[in-house]
Parts: sequence; structure tokens; C-alpha cells
Amino acid sequence: MPTVDELVAIKERVEQELLGRPGVTGVDVGYKEVGGERTDQVAIRVHVARKTDDIPHEERIPEQIEGAVTDVVERRYELHVASLELDVSAQADTTHYATLQGGISMGPSRAIDNHIFAGTLGAIVVDNATRARAALTNFHVAAVDSGWHAGDRMVQPSRIDTGVVPSDEFGAILRATLSGNVDGAVISVDAGKASACTVAEIGDVRGSRAAALGMAVRKRGRTTGLSHGTVDGIAATVNVDYGDGLGVHTLTNQVSIAADTARNRIFSDHGDSGSVIVDSDGYVVGLLFAGAGASTVANPIAAVLSELDITLCVGKSIIKDIKDGRKDFIKDKDIRKELQKEFALDKRIKDIRDIFKGREHGPGPDPDPGPLGPGGGQGLEQRLRAVEDQLSRLSGFVGPELRPDLVTPLTGQEPLTDAETGQLRAELEQQVADAVDAKAEFDAPPA
Repeated sequence: MPTVDELVAIKERVEQELLGRPGVTGVDVGYKEVGGERTDQVAIRVHVARKTDDIPHEERIPEQIEGAVTDVVERRYELHVASLELDVSAQADTTHYATLQGGISMGPSRAIDNHIFAGTLGAIVVDNATRARAALTNFHVAAVDSGWHAGDRMVQPSRIDTGVVPSDEFGAILRATLSGNVDGAVISVDAGKASACTVAEIGDVRGSRAAALGMAVRKRGRTTGLSHGTVDGIAATVNVDYGDGLGVHTLTNQVSIAADTARNRIFSDHGDSGSVIVDSDGYVVGLLFAGAGASTVANPIAAVLSELDITLCVGKSIIKDIKDGRKDFIKDKDIRKELQKEFALDKRIKDIRDIFKGREHGPGPDPDPGPLGPGGGQGLEQRLRAVEDQLSRLSGFVGPELRPDLVTPLTGQEPLTDAETGQLRAELEQQVADAVDAKAEFDAPPA
């Protein structure tokens, strides 16, 4: 019996021929169904718009391909964006959130062909180019059609869900992509708008993982709220109609999700596009963009992060786990490597500690001593700005909501008092100490 990797290789060799057959909407590797019930047998699955026995013999899917068992499943994929014409607003989350987070309603400020649209803000991310926080959703939620431009404004909640332009606007499109792997968009977050590295009803985002067959997952979306499912297909290639101006697009290496029907009838519906799909530990595995009945399809999160040049904003529970010595967390080598890559802890913590020693301009004495050690006056402001910059880069460990405003007091009319300076120093030193402690725990060998 072929392994999953061997099945994926066979699928990739034959999928173009299969996709060219009438009525075929996708191909993946997943669990075979018998009588509508999932089995434990993994097969090459051919998705069709409608199952029927009235198929010419030469167009029928063979029972085996290159020794691999096949299955035919009925799935016609639709984008899970909502328009004003859809009668789903009674279900939708219409909350105006003071703090942006994943799992909430959003949509474009602009109308397209006299229609307004709604989708889901999937998660807060970090723009790798600027290190600023941003919001993740789908291309077809934010950009919608070929007439989009960078700078198009977004509103939370969507205009369908009582969002008002411009008072409920929160940011604008930075970049968007509709490629062979990803349907994604990154939205800026306006200055002064609070954000959190969480998904509503799920909690802190802890990082990213690859989806695996049989993995239990959940999502929180604008329309169907919190729902549960299972990864039942990988390496999926699907054809999805993006409408006038864009037409049918083929996306490869996608993730298929089956609803956990014991807990929810369907996994997603119109308006849930843009939701992140999260495993039972809080790690994001995919970006939801389309569905077919009780089934859902998502972009693999690694491709999303790479193509959009972003990093997931990780919630503060991750530092608590490190400091509390969670052994299962510490032993996970993949997580350790991911954190080292995303946060570059060694260099950033060293940079902060060097700044406190007054060595941001290199080794040697600072000629202008002051209340924070070497360097005062203008040197104090420069050092605080440097520390703030370094702390902002540790966004997964020390988010803005946990940091004091370091620079604003220095640029106002009144100078800092000795007491205020001491308080700033204490707050900064505590935050650096927390990061250093976490790093030490992180680097300690497993017990």
C-alpha cells in the first residue's frame, strides 16, 4: 500500500489529466468515503461538481491509478465571502471591536458594482518589511476584483454588518496576491488602533504548523463563529471561480477540512473567508478561502506567510509557557527553530542589554553620563528610542499593550522628572529581564 508521500507524488503526475475531465473540480489525497462515512483508508480523491452514474465509460475515474486507490467526492467550491444579497446577517458577528483580533468581521470600504462585501479578519501579523502590525485576510475579501489598489481602505465590522465609512475604518491594503497557492491580503493597522495576537473564542496565536491528515482543527469566522473539523485532505488542487474579471483560478497544494458534524453542521459559510484555521494547540495551519457544503479548503499557512512576507503575531501565552517550563513545549525542536528564526532572540536581547549599558554606538565610554547610566540629555532620548525599537521587534514576547510609551514623554513640553525616569528604567529593565529569563529557559536543555 503506497505511503501518503507516494500518493501525493502519484496525484501530482496525473492531476492535470484528471482536472481536464468534465465536471472535475479538484484532486487531493485524503480519506476515502464509503456510503457517506469516512474510512481510515487514504486515497487519491477526485472532486466533482455532481456525482452521477450517467458518465461515459472513457470519462469514469478508474478504481486505481498506478496502484493507488481512488475515490470520487462531490464538491463544488465557492468563495466564502458574503455580499449584501446573501441572507446571512442574522448569523453574523456584527460587533464593533475596540481591539482588532482574528475571527472578526471586516470588509472593503468601497462598493464594487453596487455591492458591498464581508469576510473575516483572520489574524494579526507582523509586516516583515516594516515590523509593524498588520491584519491578514483573503485577496477576495479585501481586494475583491481586478479593480483594487494598494491603499484601498477597510472597515471593521464590514459595511454589511453595520460598519460605517469612514468612522469604522481601521487600515488599508498593503499588498495582496491571488497566485497558484495563495489567496491572501495584508492590511495595515492605523496608528492608535489597538490590536491583539489572538483569535476570538480561541485565544492566543502560538505560531504555525503544517497541516496533517487527521489533525483536529477549529476556526472562528464572521458568519458561523467557532467551528470544529478535521484535516481530511492534503496536497489538494482545486478550481474556484472568482467571478467577472478574474475567472476560474486553480490553486494547488491546498488543505481540505471536513466539518466535525457532531459539533457543527458545517465548518464554514459565506462570510468566513479570511479566517485562520488553528490546531488544538493554537498553531495556525491554514487560511480559509472557499468551501463546498460541509467541506472547506484553505491555503497552507507557510505559503501565505512566505508570499505576503509576513510573520504571525504570537500571543503572550508563549512566553508564559517558556517561563513556566512547559516540557512538551521546550522539547519541540520545530518550535524552537521557528522561534529562533522569527524573533532572532540572541541578537535582539543582546542589543537591548547593550543599549542599557550605553553601548549602542559601539564599545567604549560615553562622554555624557546621565540618569540611565552613561549618556544623558539627548543621549537618553536616543537610547529610549533604540530600546523601544528593539522591544517592538520582540513583538511575540512583549507586545505594545505590555510596553510603556517611552518616547512621547520625551518629546512633550515638560522634561522627565527623576522619578519618571526611574520608573521608565524599572519598567524597561523588568521587560528585558523577562525576555532574558524566557531566553534562558528556552535555551536550557530538556529535563
